[in-house]
Amino acid sequence: MTQIMGSEKKGLIFEILSAKISDKPEEKKYVIYTLQIRYISTTDDLNPSIIDRRYTHFLDLYTSLRKEHPNLMNNVTFPKKVLTGNFDNELISARSTGFESLLKFISNESRLRTSYALLSFLQGAELEQAKEFYRNKEPALAYPILENIFTLLNKVYTDRSPAVLLTLIRLVACAEATPTNPDLLKWADLAIHRYNGVSDSDLLELYIPLLQTCTKLWSQNGRDSSDIQNRLASLQKQGMKMNETASIMDVVDSVEKNIFGLSAS
Repeated sequence: MTQIMGSEKKGLIFEILSAKISDKPEEKKYVIYTLQIRYISTTDDLNPSIIDRRYTHFLDLYTSLRKEHPNLMNNVTFPKKVLTGNFDNELISARSTGFESLLKFISNESRLRTSYALLSFLQGAELEQAKEFYRNKEPALAYPILENIFTLLNKVYTDRSPAVLLTLIRLVACAEATPTNPDLLKWADLAIHRYNGVSDSDLLELYIPLLQTCTKLWSQNGRDSSDIQNRLASLQKQGMKMNETASIMDVVDSVEKNIFGLSAS
């Protein structure tokens, strides 16, 4: 891996790699900004995450944070809308610089970095697409999208943060629905490992459906599931409810709404 010298940037790095004008004839033209997210420690990040965002996505992020944290965002400037010249190269370049500055400011302030506004900016469009594929019984199409989201969120948040764990459980659900997936047990093992250190009461609602899912996966793949069954029995003795009807994906959606205070719509 590439070594990072002391003078190089470290930590979470947001960079606009390019900007291009959309070429879909059925849509009104707009600029697509390609954003790269890396986390650099002692070595370079050789697996950067890439997402495409529009001006409106950055504006929604800025506006939401201004409402949630007016004091923190009081002196933060944002590229203004213009009536003409949206496709001018100088304007696009100036906006790219402004977007990078905004994201750098957010990443350096923990209350902004852990906000739902940033999470929505990072995964919103892609997550909705993955959910739609899953609802349409196309988990194999949802899976790579969720895998990319998981890789990205792991750069921004801690291993056991709600955003990361919710995505991890969704990956397990998609992999379970695609039995030929070679990484099925890898995600299940990782989910079990990370849940060993979870104490958040909302997130713990997912522990039982996760264990129930893993019990089936272990049995289907010739693994000894007695340890997981013992954990389930212990949780049942502690009074935790076993919901045999709700799917693990339904429980994830419900927990997500509770954690982030989202409406049920």
